[in-house]
Amino acid sequence: PDPVRRFGEYPHQLSGGMRQRAMIAMALICEPELLIADEPTTAVDITIQAQLLELLHDLNAQRDTAILFISHDIGVIAEMCREVVVMYAGQVIERASADELLERPAHPYTSGLLWAVPRIGLGTEELYAIKGRVPVPSAMPSGCRFHPRCDFATASCASNHQTLTSLEQPGRAVRCERTHELQLAGVPETSDTAPTGGIR
Repeated sequence: PDPVRRFGEYPHQLSGGMRQRAMIAMALICEPELLIADEPTTAVDITIQAQLLELLHDLNAQRDTAILFISHDIGVIAEMCREVVVMYAGQVIERASADELLERPAHPYTSGLLWAVPRIGLGTEELYAIKGRVPVPSAMPSGCRFHPRCDFATASCASNHQTLTSLEQPGRAVRCERTHELQLAGVPETSDTAPTGGIR
């Protein structure tokens, strides 16, 4: 509202959401071929978030602008993205289409992320949390970087360097040597079972 007055104001006079929208407007006015959107909805309320996501959808469709969307919000990722790359401790650990990743994660960390999202109606008393802490950059664990926090880790996971390996589905890859043995839980719907998955 009141753009004439807003134009003359300094950043400290604007709310976080206003500053966020101003930065997005500055990026879009140049009509980029690639827009890197790093947490673009973080400082805005749910109504403005919906407007921003609709604007980005339109930009993608009408101007054929590619969007690299960086976010911790699984719901926004599900709505915005066709292809998803999951990172942990500075490494790509899984790559898949959004539908495939949400329904059938191939890495224990991805499954844990999906289950850590609060959901109404699951009947759980406590939110799921991935055990442990993210390693500091100066002290990365050997082998798989996620193994100290993984419910499925073996001695091999701690000693073997994990490589990003392509799976049968086109465009699908995972950094886990046990992925073919695991049956991991995807997005929870009505079940309140913990995401322990199992061994095939």
